[in-house]
Amino acid sequence: MKALFIIFILLFIFSTTCFSQEGKLDKAKKSLTEETDTNSGYTQSTSINTNGNIISSGNIFIDIIGTLAFYLSYGILIESPPEMNTKMHDAEISEYPFKIAKSGNYLYTDSTNYKLARFDISNNFIVENKNLYGNDLNIDFRFLKRIGIEADYLQLFEKVGGVTDKLSIYTAMVNYHRVRTQRIDFWFGLGAMYVGNTVKKGGFLYGIGGEWFIKKPISLLVSFKGSSINQQSVNKTKILLKYHLRNYHISSGYQHFTIGVTGINAFSLGAGVSF
Repeated sequence: MKALFIIFILLFIFSTTCFSQEGKLDKAKKSLTEETDTNSGYTQSTSINTNGNIISSGNIFIDIIGTLAFYLSYGILIESPPEMNTKMHDAEISEYPFKIAKSGNYLYTDSTNYKLARFDISNNFIVENKNLYGNDLNIDFRFLKRIGIEADYLQLFEKVGGVTDKLSIYTAMVNYHRVRTQRIDFWFGLGAMYVGNTVKKGGFLYGIGGEWFIKKPISLLVSFKGSSINQQSVNKTKILLKYHLRNYHISSGYQHFTIGVTGINAFSLGAGVSF
């Protein structure tokens, strides 16, 4: 009887220990699904006319300031009048990075090495430790010289107590390539993010990024994507050094993920192709 009691106690302790183990992905998913207080929010309404024009306030001074602010914002975000007379205004999408030694994603006045549209596909294996790792697949479609549609699929795995936990994050963005020189490609964009598995929630997404083509065949890529789900931040940061070989590249660097209360710092190694 005493022996059975001891065995029961040991089994209870073992089962409690196993079930109490909680990994980073499990904490992340719980933080994105727990109920939060939304009573502290506020609403704000604005009015526009059916033609999409700026509505006059009835005050000339305010109208002038509003018009100036509009054109200033356009100049900063899209293109300023002086830039319309620069080579960047007509920069073409390169067939692939470093097709010409001095040019990265864009090139000036070239009738043979440019493309009207281009696909860039990359896949990176990411690892924080032996128990937490994953895969990041990215597809970017560029067209009309300045526009890009980008889709990203992140799959994370974590081994906890002999069980493998999973978390999937999907993002889609429309990017505007604001700076298009032969050495610098800078963009920003808007889109949506969706977290799968047991979370099954989505949110508005914004992003910013740039690539510096240092010298053939080396470039540096930096990007950030941010969203909020259940009033929790879901962010993705990427810093990669890329080595280009014709229309292929290999990359290595650092990727950081903030998923609710969880932070993941990972080493990244991958490859990609442009066509």
